[in-house]
Amino acid sequence: MSSLALRPFLPLELIPMRAALLVFLFSSIAFAQESPKLQFRGAGSKHATIAPAPATATPGGKATLVLDMTPNEGIHVYAPGAKDYIPVKITLKPQDAVKPGKLTYPKSEKMYFAPLNETVPVYQKPFRLSQDITLASTVASGTRLVVDGTLEFQACDDKVCFVPETVPVSWTVTVK
Repeated sequence: MSSLALRPFLPLELIPMRAALLVFLFSSIAFAQESPKLQFRGAGSKHATIAPAPATATPGGKATLVLDMTPNEGIHVYAPGAKDYIPVKITLKPQDAVKPGKLTYPKSEKMYFAPLNETVPVYQKPFRLSQDITLASTVASGTRLVVDGTLEFQACDDKVCFVPETVPVSWTVTVK
């Protein structure tokens, strides 16, 4: 057998360095795959101002969670009915004390995008989403209930569509 076949790819003294490099590369890949989940955590959105409003309710009663969204200058977000794009939506984190109801959207405007010869429903101006909820009758009066969720949407300007965003949101419901 030739001595060439028994020789490692790298000199023996560099093998620990190669192993460290591989660990670094694989951990970088794993972190990069997780980063979209971390990108907007606690930081809000890069393309809009998002403001949930406090709410009030009674045990077993209904409440409306309000979220005001203002796209940045020159930005639009897609409304329900937009094909091939991700429309804005709220998803509430499941919890025993809250039963989600209807999500109400304002009227959108139609935007014509000449390069693709398409007309799509969008929001370019400040708008409000309203998410109905019903509280469990077991929720005690005088408490403050935190309702967590996510706001998902896709923002674009007149040239580029950005990576879809998932932004954590929460509301404080004062139970009377």
